[in-house]
Amino acid sequence: MSTRQRLSALALDTPAPAIAAFVLVALLPLFGLAGHWQQQLALIAIYTLICSGLNLSFGYAGELALGQVAVFASGAYISAILYQHGFTDILGGFAVAVCLAAVTGLLTGIPGLRLSRWALALVSFFYVLLVPELLKLFESETGGTAGLAGILAPTFFGWPLGTTGFYVVAVVVTLLWMLLQRNLIVSRFGQFLRILSASPTLTESLGGSVYRLRVQAYVIGALPAGLAGVLYTYLTGFVSPEAFTLHLLIALLAATVVGGAASVWGAPVGAAILVLGPLQLKSFEEYSTLAYGVFLVVIGTAFSGGLAGLARKLRDRVLPRPGPQGAGDGESAADLSIPGTRMVVAGVEKSFAGLRALSGVDLTVEPGTIAAIIGPNGAGKTTLLNLVSGLLPADTGRVELAGRELTGLRAHQVSRLGVGRTFQTPVDLGSMSVLEVVESGRFRKGNLGSLSAILRLPKYHRVREADRKAAVAALSFAGLEHAAAQDAASLPLGTRRLLEVVRSVAGEPSVLLLDEPAAGLDDSELRELGMLMRRIRDAGGTVVLVEHNVPFVMDVADQVFAMELGRVIAAGPPEVVRRDQRVIDSYLGRRGRREPADHELDPRTT
Repeated sequence: MSTRQRLSALALDTPAPAIAAFVLVALLPLFGLAGHWQQQLALIAIYTLICSGLNLSFGYAGELALGQVAVFASGAYISAILYQHGFTDILGGFAVAVCLAAVTGLLTGIPGLRLSRWALALVSFFYVLLVPELLKLFESETGGTAGLAGILAPTFFGWPLGTTGFYVVAVVVTLLWMLLQRNLIVSRFGQFLRILSASPTLTESLGGSVYRLRVQAYVIGALPAGLAGVLYTYLTGFVSPEAFTLHLLIALLAATVVGGAASVWGAPVGAAILVLGPLQLKSFEEYSTLAYGVFLVVIGTAFSGGLAGLARKLRDRVLPRPGPQGAGDGESAADLSIPGTRMVVAGVEKSFAGLRALSGVDLTVEPGTIAAIIGPNGAGKTTLLNLVSGLLPADTGRVELAGRELTGLRAHQVSRLGVGRTFQTPVDLGSMSVLEVVESGRFRKGNLGSLSAILRLPKYHRVREADRKAAVAALSFAGLEHAAAQDAASLPLGTRRLLEVVRSVAGEPSVLLLDEPAAGLDDSELRELGMLMRRIRDAGGTVVLVEHNVPFVMDVADQVFAMELGRVIAAGPPEVVRRDQRVIDSYLGRRGRREPADHELDPRTT
């Protein structure tokens, strides 16, 4: 199978069926669709836009952003105010509403994102409560509690839009946004959001700024709500505070979960259920909060992926995706570039609440070598890796990579300078495939390229193909190419540990930090891991291994550092360290004794 065929086979779902469905809906008036149903379908399009924004920030990024209704209200009122002042062009309304939505997203998102995810939910929830008060405050423009009425059909380049024309615009705008969001989700940015939802720590170690990603997800997710506000104003011809309530927020959240929060095409499904179901029942409003709560609990428990997730599982059972076959077309281990550099740790110290975890650690690792760090639990091994990778700041001392000091840099900055990292416990990345997981190791190289991904510029295709080729080569490097199309979460624990190493290798790290990668591996997997590490070393890579499997360490390491109570007590070739009496007394001679683990001293260990 050729490279291009392999890339196509593992690409995410084509939007062709969804495009066909939207085009068919847009053409329904030609087949006699009544005006009432045009309004209902336009309302579905409006709620689809809001739900799609929730999907981006909540479903993919894992941020419980509840300010969509406030953004929706801002788009609705700005278009109504513009109409009152004689600006009736709907495209101009879209432009102003999108800018206002971005500003509103920043104002509602930044305070909460600086604190925590639940703080974001509370802050954005508070903004929804503020909507009526803000409208009263600017009553001269907004009409206060009475609202603004008499809003007639908008214009489109000077031409009045009738009912059918507005309907077509609503459907087309929704389709265009859905396609742009789909392009974003299948790019580096979208994959980073999925990793962010699973583990902020892993996100940082792969070169992503957690804060920046959260802000971007929330701001981008606010944009379609602004568009929806414009459409809503011209659909109803009237806006008032009663249209933007907590009941609407709960309804939209329920629609998002039911349709599938982590699915681009789940938004129209959830919106359609909302409009054609509960909103049609006048008597439903009294019990709406209870009913939506039941929806959220039942769907969230029984079908965590919503209806879209259920449909995806059924599709995968009937039409399983093929994986790459072989590693031809030049995609081999020889194609991987692993330019190792010299790493120096000098006088590093770290304390937690008065407990000294590291006490003046000194070590140097040269390119083309495997350096192992051994020692009992609580010796400070993982803490040292966290300091080198930027997950923890050092109290004193310095860390240098090729003469450049890393001390004081954030984890994503350290990662982008070439530090690759694995963790003791592999992170569950949900439905990400093995190939996608390995591709994520490439994110530290270059930027996310969100704009080029959305518009499908040539740069996006070049980066996408380079990432995929490197990922296929890395999988072939470890003998895992046969599992490329599988869900990473379905792999055995030992294979998932090996996959973390492969992911780091795909990123061509200058220094590779491995935290107990051999735990849980059987003899065959240990041989594969050892072979992989030797290939990295022979390619010029710099490998730092923390491991308790002493026979494995002695077999693969060129240099061993033994630690006890935060200090290096011995260093040298494996055989020399093995015979050191201090190492025998502190570690090799009492392997069965229970001591406090590194992660018990370091709460940030993943």
